[in-house]
Amino acid sequence: MARRVLENVLRSLGAQQVPADRFLYSRRHAFRPYPRANCSVVRTETSSRTGGWKTCHVPRRTWLDSKIDVFLEELAASGMQLDRQRAGELITGQVRAVATLMRVTEATARTYLGDEIIKDMARRMLFEVAGERPGAGLMEAPRTVPLPLALVGITVAALAEAMQVRAANEPPDHLGDVITTYAQTLSGFGQITAGAAPEQAGNPAEILFPPALLRRAARYISGAADLAANGGKLPDGIPETARNQLAATLRRDADGLIAITTTV
Repeated sequence: MARRVLENVLRSLGAQQVPADRFLYSRRHAFRPYPRANCSVVRTETSSRTGGWKTCHVPRRTWLDSKIDVFLEELAASGMQLDRQRAGELITGQVRAVATLMRVTEATARTYLGDEIIKDMARRMLFEVAGERPGAGLMEAPRTVPLPLALVGITVAALAEAMQVRAANEPPDHLGDVITTYAQTLSGFGQITAGAAPEQAGNPAEILFPPALLRRAARYISGAADLAANGGKLPDGIPETARNQLAATLRRDADGLIAITTTV
């Protein structure tokens, strides 16, 4: 039971909180573990008020520090980097999600998140964002996947619904990141659609999109579907009776985008 809940949490919250653009593919930046102070308690001749002793305080290692090290080391093994603060936010989010879904305290939830679970988080993230060309300018990427206009509209609507689901499950201080993440993707769809009219006059019923943009949209929509299906908070105005339908609709839209990008 506990393992199944953890797997559901990993699916719903794994890479969703980090846009692919936040990653840096590079092996020039070596993995840096938690900084350790290189100091000790030493005798000084100038400090009379403290009895001649000068102390250096070594930062106390916490559970989160060690898990961030594990997480970043797993990413670095594949040449992907992420800043420590963002990695800590991801892991803390997982702890809270496990605590909520399993109805336990956060302290108890941490006992379920061993090193292998943290590594699974990193591997899932690597897999999910690999096709999204992290760091690349998607607006300049080749547009090779044709989408019917009707499907463009469905995708935009699904992204808007997914953004509301994600926002309902984020703490207030993260709402800005959520809005920015989804707004950038929606803006990409809008700009490409608006610019397609003069370029694709011969086939106005379809618009060409970069595959990476579609995969990114599918990931965002899929994560919202998992949140809705696994008991996450629903946006204001959506009744509990509509939970299953919302999750199924979002899942269908995400799977449709994935299918299109893998068959073209």
